[in-house]
Amino acid sequence: MQVLRADTAVVNDFFHWPLFRLAEELLARFRARNTEQVIRFELLRVHVPAFSEQAFRELITNALTHRDYEVPGAVHVRWADDRIEITNPVAPGAGGPPAAALAGPPRPRNPLLADAFRRAGIAQRTGHGISRAVADQLRHGLAAPHFDHPAERTIVATLPAVPADLAFARYVAARERLGRPLGRADLQLITALRQTPRLRTAQAATLLGVDRSQARAHLIRLLHAGLVQVGGDSAGRTWHLTDQVHRDLRECAAHVRAQTAVGHPTTPAPPAPPPPASPLSPAPPGWAIPGGGPALPHRPRAADGG
Repeated sequence: MQVLRADTAVVNDFFHWPLFRLAEELLARFRARNTEQVIRFELLRVHVPAFSEQAFRELITNALTHRDYEVPGAVHVRWADDRIEITNPVAPGAGGPPAAALAGPPRPRNPLLADAFRRAGIAQRTGHGISRAVADQLRHGLAAPHFDHPAERTIVATLPAVPADLAFARYVAARERLGRPLGRADLQLITALRQTPRLRTAQAATLLGVDRSQARAHLIRLLHAGLVQVGGDSAGRTWHLTDQVHRDLRECAAHVRAQTAVGHPTTPAPPAPPPPASPLSPAPPGWAIPGGGPALPHRPRAADGG
């Protein structure tokens, strides 16, 4: 494991340990260095990390259980200023990067190792670790991991270090609280539509790693949920976010700005009782303090014998 600061290695450790111990050591080091922000949603705190721990855990498990142990080399974790890279040795002709199996059935290269990690509770028992890594990064308003095959014997998984989109993280948390969570494909499509106003079915299929009919089915489900609407031009059908989604996202952004303003006030202000708020409306002052709620009124203690 290397920790790089401006191309200088401040940590450079090499381990020869059993795999379970190695996985737990890497997770412990990740937790010690990972930072997070806290935003409020109603009475709950939403923790938004710099990197998703679940994504890191799944990528480490994938590297340790899918590597070819007959190929010379080691699994490398490099934590730089702008990314975390996990490099995994593979056999020649091992196929495409793991992201290519996003929508397919799990096919572990070392089934016994993969099952052992699941039984030990280090990996999820569903066998869709890459899909969960993508979903958990996106639900926190972070960039999805990306995968590369730069050499014949190497696969690299990268977690980009980008500032979290706190408004989107709160929007996702609000939907989960209301019993309307977003799945991995939903998160990928909505994130893409926030970056590109219009999306074609073929582009959605490439993004999700499925064929056009499956991508169209995903988009139609979002259409029925009121999250996207369909349009068209001379080149064919296009999809874009509904006005309601844009309004909800603007309200979430206002909520986050209000929390930031209250959490770091420029001038002192008298406390005010919090008015009632809807789940997607800006939070009132006093509930936006990271680490605590509004101050309770002072109640003097009764005198002795009173």
